[in-house]
Amino acid sequence: MDRKKKDAPKGTPIHRQDNRTTSEAERQAQALFGLIREGKENALPRPKGRADRELRRLIAEANMNGDCIINVGNGYFRPGEDDDVELETYLRAESNRARRIRRKVSKMREAYDRRYE
Repeated sequence: MDRKKKDAPKGTPIHRQDNRTTSEAERQAQALFGLIREGKENALPRPKGRADRELRRLIAEANMNGDCIINVGNGYFRPGEDDDVELETYLRAESNRARRIRRKVSKMREAYDRRYE
């Protein structure tokens, strides 16, 4: 390990080759992401603080790229054969959230248009 990295105080960003930095929370999230298993009985509890936000970002990215990771109350997991109820619960909640956001955007656009007609 590079001496600068080893001696850096906890939480100090580590520089990547692409000039971005990796925070302690990002490193924790990446490690936790690797622990996500199949089946609700293997659910990974949500971490606290910024690591949770970073883990959610990684999960969203994975789900957009062909993975299927959900959180139905007890933590993150990939639904297995016996988890169809949990998967449907999660998908219904996401669909409802998307509908609410579309409705809000529509109402905001209407309000803006009324104001400047």
